[in-house]
Amino acid sequence: MLTGEAKPIKIVLCGEGGVGKTSIAHRFTKGVFYEVMKITVGIEHFTKVLEVNGKHVNLVLWDLGGEERFRFLAPVFLRGARGGVFVFDVTREDTFLKIDEWYSIYRKYVGNAPAVLVGNKIDLEEFRVIFREHAEDYAKSRGFIGYYEVSAKNNLNIEKPFIELVKHIISEET
Repeated sequence: MLTGEAKPIKIVLCGEGGVGKTSIAHRFTKGVFYEVMKITVGIEHFTKVLEVNGKHVNLVLWDLGGEERFRFLAPVFLRGARGGVFVFDVTREDTFLKIDEWYSIYRKYVGNAPAVLVGNKIDLEEFRVIFREHAEDYAKSRGFIGYYEVSAKNNLNIEKPFIELVKHIISEET
């Protein structure tokens, strides 16, 4: 039995441009994948109502363009966030190395709100340069609540990081 009204929870998607944040958001909230995606200019919003632990949760995803020119929006973008999803492309080491910078900005404006690390594009296994064990070790060392590998293109594991993050947020409230 579900209880209560859908409660809004703001989750921010952080990471470099081209890692698939918008593709993940589209796949998670609308069930679609666009082969060609234009870069996010500024901020995009997505919503999805979930059932987590018998409660309706209204998830509001904020997707900030990953390019340097949009970083000035970070304080507004991050304000009120209850959790973060940090995305990198498993085929591009530079996107993994930039997670520290994103995480530092997040911590500055959001404090200790929980976050998950997500390696996207696992459908491109033959081009992988960041391996699961390395990303898991990194996630543990930085205080992420978990590391998840996904493919927005092939719809693999897309819901798991969001569900686990929301479960964590809800458990902190009780």
